Amino acid sequence: MKKRNKRITAMLLTGLMTISLAACGQNAPAQNTDTGAAESAAAGETVELDVLSMPTNTSGLAEGWWAEEVAKAVGVSINMIPCGDQAEQKLQALMASGELPDIVVFKDYKQMQNAVDGDMLLAYDDYKELLPDLYANAGTALQYCADIIKDSDGKSYGVGMKIKTDLESKGTFGPFIRYDLYKELGAPEIRNLDDFLTVLKQMQDLSPKNEDGQNVYGISLFKDWDRSYMTMGMFATKMMGITMPDEGSLAEIHYDTGEPVLTSILSEDSGYMQFVRFAYEANQMGILDPDSATQRFEDVVQKVTSGRVLFMLDSWGTGDFSTVEKQNNGVGFMPVQPTGYKRLVNALQPMGSSWVMSVSKSAENPEKAMEFINWYYSYEGARISLNGPKDVVWKMDESNKPVLTEKYYDINNNPEAEFSGGKTFLQGSCQIPQAFWLSSVDPSCGAAVSNTYWEKPSYAPEDTALVKEWQADYGAEDMISYLMADDSRIQIEPVSSYPTYTDEMEQLSGRLGDIIKTGSWKMVFAKDDAEYEEIKAQMIADAQEVGIDRFVELYRTEYEKCLADAEKYAQK
Repeated sequence: MKKRNKRITAMLLTGLMTISLAACGQNAPAQNTDTGAAESAAAGETVELDVLSMPTNTSGLAEGWWAEEVAKAVGVSINMIPCGDQAEQKLQALMASGELPDIVVFKDYKQMQNAVDGDMLLAYDDYKELLPDLYANAGTALQYCADIIKDSDGKSYGVGMKIKTDLESKGTFGPFIRYDLYKELGAPEIRNLDDFLTVLKQMQDLSPKNEDGQNVYGISLFKDWDRSYMTMGMFATKMMGITMPDEGSLAEIHYDTGEPVLTSILSEDSGYMQFVRFAYEANQMGILDPDSATQRFEDVVQKVTSGRVLFMLDSWGTGDFSTVEKQNNGVGFMPVQPTGYKRLVNALQPMGSSWVMSVSKSAENPEKAMEFINWYYSYEGARISLNGPKDVVWKMDESNKPVLTEKYYDINNNPEAEFSGGKTFLQGSCQIPQAFWLSSVDPSCGAAVSNTYWEKPSYAPEDTALVKEWQADYGAEDMISYLMADDSRIQIEPVSSYPTYTDEMEQLSGRLGDIIKTGSWKMVFAKDDAEYEEIKAQMIADAQEVGIDRFVELYRTEYEKCLADAEKYAQK
């Protein structure tokens, strides 16, 4: 593979605002680094960095406000390498070529291990002088990645993402439904997945077509995130209080007895198999989008935005439909947690998730890659990436607390308006997984990185009519506040790390994944119960022959190590 020619382009660095590059406090650890980056940006040059983000669907050169903020802060532009449902195949091809893009976001520790074994990654330790924020804010995550690498030199070649230092106190959890139609039915109690099916069918009967005369579906799924199973099952089990730790895991963790119990996702009472049955029943009832097995994530989001979907496991696209105008007319999506389940709340994650960010040895501008990562793991960079440009949609007030500006609320009222660079605010947002969980607190100012947790300013508009209606129904500000008020409604995950796959586990996951993905989708679209059970029996038999019981046994061993790691690293 030939060495890639990186483009260094001159850019007019015009934007909506002049951003302060200091962190939350005046003595921010990244001050010197940011100054150097600012000087580089001021010179009018940007270095293009190729980023392969395994969990990301979008591709191409980043444009809009976030791209402008990155260019001003660090002097780089971000080119997203397409992956989607071909992420694993693309990574394997790149590994075989001997070169990775400048920055890679791996989906699990094993992928990072393989890259280290192939001598394809740079060690953060060798660039420590460029990474003061990374080491100050993600030291535990760096240490964990260094410790789990087998036969390593003790250096960190990756850092976990979605670092979580504080539990959620408010905000939303899925699933989400069209609350206006749900209330029109009289808001019947939803205890479990079966109740969801009944209610969604009734809602679809109330609104079988959208404003353009297109068919409306209770549920619309997609498969381009699938790895070793239907990945939407992982999101569904959260509402049941069950953990499916990662997209390659064929085991899930239950907490019914108070202690974590690990079981195969193909066991009769698994949350995953309940989800597959849920999707099958939805198809039998005519409320499942028939395109579910062939469409991509962005197709579903477009349908949600067009008013063609009534239920989502998470908030994807729901805000695009639930505009302020619609909500003030009582129309839109709101969360509804089944009362028969405890909702899973992710544990604190000082080590970050198993999504890991690394820099390639093939990077032609490794210093710039490191500067970008340092900015991304600064609390200032995190606030910008999550909330928007500083001094435009948020600012620091007199008490050194972040607060939203009036511009933020203007955007909410006009989400389709161009915001910057020919893009709407949403279109121009960051497409790389976040460095910090939304609730994580910046210790220098005592505020979480996401505006979800900030105090509302006096000029903030009143909640919409739909939100007020939901609040009156639940007696709480939002779903997380409601759930957290009663321990009987939540299940807090007791472990914050994810097992590292052995070579055998990785091979088994790949072989079993082909069986389980194919079988699961066939089950969803089976013509009747008899065919469903036949496909199910064959899938389980094939999985047992290949070794799913062996995988679960190996996974259990690694998970027990995680329990010990969680206690060890939580104290750092």
